[in-house]
Amino acid sequence: MRLDHFVVNIDNNVEKLKELKRQIEPLGYPFEPTWGKGTKGFKVANLWIGLQYLEMVWLKKKDGGGWKADWVEKYNNGHRGIIAIYLMADKLDEIREGLKCRGIPVSEPERVSYRWFFGLLKKTMPWRSIFTAPIPGIDLQICYGELDSPDIMEKMKAYMVPNAADNGIEGIREAIVKGNFSEEAWVYIRKLFPDAKLEGTRLTYDMGTTCLSFESLKNQGFNVELKAVTINKKYLGKSFEIENLKVTM
Repeated sequence: MRLDHFVVNIDNNVEKLKELKRQIEPLGYPFEPTWGKGTKGFKVANLWIGLQYLEMVWLKKKDGGGWKADWVEKYNNGHRGIIAIYLMADKLDEIREGLKCRGIPVSEPERVSYRWFFGLLKKTMPWRSIFTAPIPGIDLQICYGELDSPDIMEKMKAYMVPNAADNGIEGIREAIVKGNFSEEAWVYIRKLFPDAKLEGTRLTYDMGTTCLSFESLKNQGFNVELKAVTINKKYLGKSFEIENLKVTM
């Protein structure tokens, strides 16, 4: 299990994306916002940070053009910011059964697919996914994916461009979800990650190479901080923000 990617709803605003590119490229994050997948109804801009990435999504049409239906509805209702944290795992079916046994509402395994090139072609991703119900009080969902075979990642690396790894930024090692969580939300999070370690107001699920933490703080609005690591000293201490998501080095 490891952190994989983070789905962020953003405005359909080309100038904002150009400004983001100008802001982050001097920090070591090369970015080509037009290179992501899309249809007539939605578009994605990927920001690769080693093996992890930000999946920034905006709708071009109200129906979303094949994007996840409940996320389309939330987008049309004004949701902006992070909506999902995606974990890549093995044994997806076992994970799903464990979630169900702990009383977590979770979807059936499904594949992301969408039509493109005027609807004539259909693209299906080489992995299955499951989606848990949102954490109570916020719209964040924890999602799990499993690649069809281990060698797919090696093939996918050809498409992981441009990548901050070329500048010595190795990846995201920790995601910290911060908010003034209700008791209901805290119970739900503990059910999601029963093996997580609680220290004070922070609950940490250690996956070895990466970890996911939840920190409950009074007077704290909901936001997520991603901690990236680098071997390039000139980028240490640098940070940038997209909606309620912050990436720090």
